[in-house]
Amino acid sequence: MPTLPPAVTEVAEAVSNAVTAPPAPVLATLAPAANATPYEHLHRVNSHTSRLGLDPSHGAHQFGDELLSNTAKPFVIPLLGLVIGAGMMQVEKVADAGKLVLYFGAQSFMNIFMGWVLGTHVTVEAGTEVNGKILENDLTGCPAGFALTAMQQMVSFVVFCIYFAAVYFTPYRYVPKPLKTPFEVFCVVIFGCVFALNIALNNFSLGYISIAVNLIIRSCLPLTTFLSQQGLALFKLYPFKPCKALEISLMVVGVICAGVFTMAQIMASSASGHKGEAGKQILGVVMCIASLLCGSLNLALAGVLGETKLNVYDTVAYMAIPATVFLLPIAIFVQKPVPGLWPVVFEKETMSDWEILVGVWSLNQSTMAWLFLSGVFSFVYNIIQFSIVHTLSPSATAFGGNFNKAALIFMTLLCPFLQIHKNPGAPYIYVIWGAVLCNIAAFSFYSYLQIMAKREAAARQTTKLVEDQESGSEDTSSDGSE
Repeated sequence: MPTLPPAVTEVAEAVSNAVTAPPAPVLATLAPAANATPYEHLHRVNSHTSRLGLDPSHGAHQFGDELLSNTAKPFVIPLLGLVIGAGMMQVEKVADAGKLVLYFGAQSFMNIFMGWVLGTHVTVEAGTEVNGKILENDLTGCPAGFALTAMQQMVSFVVFCIYFAAVYFTPYRYVPKPLKTPFEVFCVVIFGCVFALNIALNNFSLGYISIAVNLIIRSCLPLTTFLSQQGLALFKLYPFKPCKALEISLMVVGVICAGVFTMAQIMASSASGHKGEAGKQILGVVMCIASLLCGSLNLALAGVLGETKLNVYDTVAYMAIPATVFLLPIAIFVQKPVPGLWPVVFEKETMSDWEILVGVWSLNQSTMAWLFLSGVFSFVYNIIQFSIVHTLSPSATAFGGNFNKAALIFMTLLCPFLQIHKNPGAPYIYVIWGAVLCNIAAFSFYSYLQIMAKREAAARQTTKLVEDQESGSEDTSSDGSE
């Protein structure tokens, strides 16, 4: 047998010793240092192996099978939608269908990404030493909805400024629409604050409830918008909408089904022994409903503002700073219960968003990177949404929005990697599926009635124009014969 070179022999002996040697005691290395920084004990993890040489506490960066199952899989369908939709838009015959596919890809990507960042992203891995105890489960998400929304607004503003400066001396120069009166300035500031509060409350809720619960609550937007418009009409700020029994009944049925779905989820959590989590889910539901009301008020205010219509660039230019100023006191001073294992990690039952961000920065800076990146994604998503919605018919836009919500709810219920908690067992899961199907059917039929009503109104308008033209031509011919 040939003799191996000395260098190879030394490497082989080193590997053999590393494999056979007993592991070093963990607790001795985990003792807190005298000059330790806050949360530093969380970085001194136990002796499980690091994947690809990365710190295991950075749960966002896991490769191989775990990346595919926990991180990448939720984004496969949205990314396919973006790519296929963009390709279809290049073919004239299927361009409109391609816009709907792109709209689905963009909307589903943003919903899943925000749910992942706020709810399911691994911030601290299971097996990490925390206050003398080993975390049995991962610490997930970053429940700081108000601070995240303020951060998104400022990141979007910075991105807009970069774009503005880049194209200023080119033929593509963009100048925001001027606000000519103090009333317009006041309206834009109020609209911006309500808009930001809508997003912030929605982001807040995603830290406490699943995407499915969030989406089925937000599917009730038609009824809350109708009520907001009727409320504004009482103050003569908006015309009264006609009350049609069938449409109102469909909206009420849809809302009841959403309530049944939500209650089944909460009762299932409580029955499984997570009563504390069930209470925090109720908080998330309340915040989601508040976000829904703000969204309805947003739509109603858009009608009141009338001619003060801003595109996505104007919105960022004028609303980002007022919205951030409005949200900062809430993010810094308001204390709220924190979900999951956050009370264990931070040794606090309630925290402000600012305290959460400071702690997350110490725990896992890659999580902060994802939070900043969400601002860029938010800006790009708003551009895509604005461009598509304003080039499609209202009926196509309504269909696209309803389809996206329904598809995402089904994806969340069917795909475990999109779930914050596993689907409950019988009988709750049967109630959940029944409520989802009834909710989607009710609001889909309502949308169909809305589309048909708009078509009939357009047909009547066309008929009236034709009759007016014929009447005018008859008058002209009669004048000529005389």
